[in-house]
Amino acid sequence: MDEQRLAYLQRVLKTGRTPLLDEFVRAMDKFFADQETRLGVEWAGFKAGREAEEDTKTAPDAGAGKPRVEKYSFPAFGPDVPPVAPPQPAPPPAAEAAPVEIPAQAATETPPAQTKPPAAPTPGVFPPALRFNVKNARQGEAFDAEIMVEPAAAKPTLCKIHFPEDLGLLTEPPRWRIHGTPRRSGEFSLQVEYRDAAGAVRAGTLPFVVNPDPRTLWEDKPSDPGAVFWKEDDAHGCAPGNEAKIIAARRRGRSHAHKGSCCDDDYVIEARHGWYLAIVADGAGSAKFSRYGSRIATRRAADFIHQNLAGTAGEDLIASIGHYADSAAPHPESAEGQKLRNGLFRTLGYAAHAAVKALHEAAANRADIIGSVKELSTTLLIGLARKIGTRWFCAAYWVGDGAVGVYRRSREIILLGSPDSGEFSGQTRFLGNEEVQQESLVRRLRFVVVEDMTAFLLMTDGVSDPKFSSEAQLGRVAGWDALWLEIEAGARLHEDGDVAARLHGWLDFWSPGEYDDRTLAIIY
Repeated sequence: MDEQRLAYLQRVLKTGRTPLLDEFVRAMDKFFADQETRLGVEWAGFKAGREAEEDTKTAPDAGAGKPRVEKYSFPAFGPDVPPVAPPQPAPPPAAEAAPVEIPAQAATETPPAQTKPPAAPTPGVFPPALRFNVKNARQGEAFDAEIMVEPAAAKPTLCKIHFPEDLGLLTEPPRWRIHGTPRRSGEFSLQVEYRDAAGAVRAGTLPFVVNPDPRTLWEDKPSDPGAVFWKEDDAHGCAPGNEAKIIAARRRGRSHAHKGSCCDDDYVIEARHGWYLAIVADGAGSAKFSRYGSRIATRRAADFIHQNLAGTAGEDLIASIGHYADSAAPHPESAEGQKLRNGLFRTLGYAAHAAVKALHEAAANRADIIGSVKELSTTLLIGLARKIGTRWFCAAYWVGDGAVGVYRRSREIILLGSPDSGEFSGQTRFLGNEEVQQESLVRRLRFVVVEDMTAFLLMTDGVSDPKFSSEAQLGRVAGWDALWLEIEAGARLHEDGDVAARLHGWLDFWSPGEYDDRTLAIIY
């Protein structure tokens, strides 16, 4: 602040406008009264020299040979100037000079026109210090914001802002804006050069905060292979068939990765003899060994379905699907629909029942570790598809949250069930005895025959929650269109190579507040 005041003082005192200078001197006398500061000492020296100069102007000319009093030289304000010595008494006034007569004609002549000097600041008043502020930025995100100047009445012109070289931001003077993409986070004090309304170049400070990229705050600690019922943190796979293929991937959520705990999700995919089977499960986060429960449920259900479809039950189901698809008006409540439902009841329904039974057996067999079957709680979503001529038959059993849907691009989404929502956010139902009773099985079994489909998708809530903010949006094709575009761009579904690995990579998408495990299976 002292340097700014010195610069201002220097500019004002170098003007030749004596009346303003006199007023300024009076104001400064009052301002510097009893101040033993560098400014105060400089001011005292200036005042003494100025009084000597004024005395010399009014003294009579003592004639030739008399010493001439030198005009007081304005001190050079700067950091290298040594401390100023106390002011010396002014020299005695010279002899009074005789007045000079002005010719009458000259006195009446109009002086030549002169250019009006630039307006000077109000004497005795320093310009107010300007304050600068700008909204916070975020690391890795595009930023473009106006710099606010206070007081608002000030009209400075931006000359330059000094950024750290690696920050990735810039300005385009004279516009008071910052834009770019910050490469790192932190709190910065940016130096601002600007020109004030009088044209003087000044300096100021702009506090600037770049918040860290939230993704950089999450650690990725591997789980302990020695943990009870441990399984790999991530997995992906592909099952190709003649009419379609299935890909699936599961990815440990950021919350588990940050703590170094295991993934609770699991999946199974199979493509055999024209059947396409996908099963996904989400172990309850509140259940101690839900990672084990999701593995047991998916594998036991898959084993049952495989064995069932390989026998006469599979042949009967294929026949029922054909009769239903060829009926004049296929409807789940028609005679053909009821017969098909019975076949699915003995296939998908019994598979869910077998999964529940396997959970109870696991809890009993490992009673030394597992306190109760609730410690194995998991959701279960089973999807079964088969191509009949040019059409597709899709069926599902769904308990818990997540989503199961037959997607037809830009036309429709057919949900084969609905999420089981609890009383509070994040609550759901899990696979248990009640969910495999006859009434519940009939209600949870859904099927459809479509002329064509883009994909049959099954996902845990780690995918459905960030992509569909409500159940209403889950039922709208627009949301699925957007999701499909993301998946196609991220996994490049129709390109060669390891498409399942690319799907696994896509599952690492960022969604604030959504850090759960993610599993997605696609039949397409």
